[in-house]
Amino acid sequence: MTDDRQQEEAVAGAWARIEAWLRQNAPRSYRMLPPPAPEPDILAVEQELDLTVPPGLRAFYGLRNGTGHPADFGWTPEPETGLAPQGQETAWLLPRKHGIPPVQHLPYWDEGPHTIGMPVDPAMRYLAFAATDRSGLYGLFTDCTPGPGYGRIGTFEEAGIPKLGVWPSFADYLIEVADALYENRGVEYADGHQDKNVPGLVDQALAWDGPSYPLDPNWTRFA
Repeated sequence: MTDDRQQEEAVAGAWARIEAWLRQNAPRSYRMLPPPAPEPDILAVEQELDLTVPPGLRAFYGLRNGTGHPADFGWTPEPETGLAPQGQETAWLLPRKHGIPPVQHLPYWDEGPHTIGMPVDPAMRYLAFAATDRSGLYGLFTDCTPGPGYGRIGTFEEAGIPKLGVWPSFADYLIEVADALYENRGVEYADGHQDKNVPGLVDQALAWDGPSYPLDPNWTRFA
């Protein structure tokens, strides 16, 4: 079995666990999940951004075209998706309120980290694939630069230097998210620190927040 295949299967398994949790505990988040991304759309984004999406993230897009309704990201769904025109702001269901947009939306975050460093190293390719809101100023990126670091996950923020090595791969990230959900805890990072935000619910939608001072007054910790 190739490493690419292992990444794909690991993502499929972790995402299946997350969906099963959503279906049972956060049905509003589950109902708003979109269908898979069309393969031609993935290829078009790769061509436009001149990079190859790592196998784990590509596998996710083969299952769902993002973590929620396209309108949550400011994107009008295509008629053939069969989705309602409006979302319910349930897409931000990953830890630290991150959401993964439709693959077609990724080029609109082109002021994100995949442009940083390119004047020095034209081969560098960092792809922002998750953010805390539709502005895309804070979130997660993956290293699409060919070489030993290909597929690593890092964090980025507005006017900051991207930080690599937060997780070795998208599969590792998604497995940790699934584990944290089922163990009802914050995610643990590669450096050993654990996030204080834990799984909770807002009107049957998954939201990670701090139990001491939740940002949303309607948030309740999952029990």
